[in-house]
Amino acid sequence: MRVAVISGGFSEEQNASRRSGRGIADALEALGHDVCMIEYDDGLINNLKDASPDAAFPIVQGKHHSDGAVQSILALCGIPYVGSRPQAAALINHKTVCKRIWRAAGILTPDFFEYSLAEYENDDFDSFVNKAKAYGLGLPVVVKPPTQGGRFGMVFVNDVSSFQELAGSFRYDEILLAERYVAGRFFTQGLIEIDGVITALPPVEVIDNATAEFQLFSGDITVTDHDFSPARLDEISRTTLLAASLTGASGFARLDYHLSDGKLYLLEINAAPGVMPGYSSLNKCAAAAGYDYHALIGMLLAAAKR
Repeated sequence: MRVAVISGGFSEEQNASRRSGRGIADALEALGHDVCMIEYDDGLINNLKDASPDAAFPIVQGKHHSDGAVQSILALCGIPYVGSRPQAAALINHKTVCKRIWRAAGILTPDFFEYSLAEYENDDFDSFVNKAKAYGLGLPVVVKPPTQGGRFGMVFVNDVSSFQELAGSFRYDEILLAERYVAGRFFTQGLIEIDGVITALPPVEVIDNATAEFQLFSGDITVTDHDFSPARLDEISRTTLLAASLTGASGFARLDYHLSDGKLYLLEINAAPGVMPGYSSLNKCAAAAGYDYHALIGMLLAAAKR
């Protein structure tokens, strides 16, 4: 097959996207496919027409990237592609909307409220704290742009200084997601489509080696196999499959959790998780299920053709 790997773009995750894209291209070439690397820019449609691929593997993240934008272009061009359909990708890319859907279905997710730019411009730190208390949230409050990936724009609001940092977060979204901080073990579970069936992979624990008191996704991480009991593992997998089905995820995805005081909290879902060789947690989940990197990429491409 001739496969177009689409990476890059203009979000903060563009460099990580390119590294994932290069790894995917190398794996596809090792599997015998003809691969062309295409940068996500304003020439995307013309470049796709020139390449005339049998399928595409988009690996771009963030707002105007993995939120249905690229998927819609590929659908318009009639090119099969890896990952969720445009409508599902748009829903998945909005953390607040996902949390409302999950909560309605009885899935435990940290308490939250929405915080707008207009409120921030009229509030001081004490006003913010009072609003958080009204929703049952104490300090620190995790505030993040709901359509942004990674740790970009995320602030742990714990004092006046950190509250002022929210000014930078509003450049991503005019309404932010303010969420209760749940201390505990952080782990992630991947989903891949195998022979047409969405399948939960074994979860892996992600340990952030940063020394900061409140830190997530510093990049300095250790990924380890889980040590969950069969009952806990069943709970996690059932939650993952239900949460993914409620959003319409297909092809592949990754869901992030905190386990705190014996309770399982679903944080978010990612419709286009990174698959950087030797680093990305989705690869570790696949390895725990017995699939090496080449096998993982091959199965994802096969799902696109279906």
